[in-house]
Amino acid sequence: MRRGVILCGPPAVGKATVAAELVRLDERFVRPPEAAAGELEELRADGRVAVEFRRDGELRAVDRRDVEAAADAGRVPVVRLVEVADLQRLKLAVPFFGWTSVLLWAPREVCGLRAQRRGDADARGVLGVWDGTRREVLALEDPVFNLVVHTDRAEPGEAARRVVEALDGGPVQPVSAVGDVG
Repeated sequence: MRRGVILCGPPAVGKATVAAELVRLDERFVRPPEAAAGELEELRADGRVAVEFRRDGELRAVDRRDVEAAADAGRVPVVRLVEVADLQRLKLAVPFFGWTSVLLWAPREVCGLRAQRRGDADARGVLGVWDGTRREVLALEDPVFNLVVHTDRAEPGEAARRVVEALDGGPVQPVSAVGDVG
């Protein structure tokens, strides 16, 4: 079965850190490249866009071909997204995958401090996106996450191990994240 992991959560929650830890921890995991704005027209024309999203104000995309090639080679692609709507679009675009969807979460203040420490040009904007992500999670009619990890309570290695356990445990019913972000 072809499988993948989607790490979703607000900016500065630790998606890149947990993704890097997954790749370091287990050779099955791979991060597919993200196409930048200049490559999008070609991907769109070829019908290869799995999902488009914004990161750091720039439009980016994940190439369906890269995700499928990784899975066909026995690897587990790890995709990082902020918006739940993007997560849902990715699942629809690449439907024959056993996607493990993980909400990485931390309090607003923690994400704000992390954004400042890493030198984000718009640390206040990070808080606005955090607010939007929280609203989006709270508005979900049906659960979409298989696992919720609080990155302010779990070190990156522990967070990655929990993702591996969720993936290796097989299909897991989605859980409500309302209590985690409320």
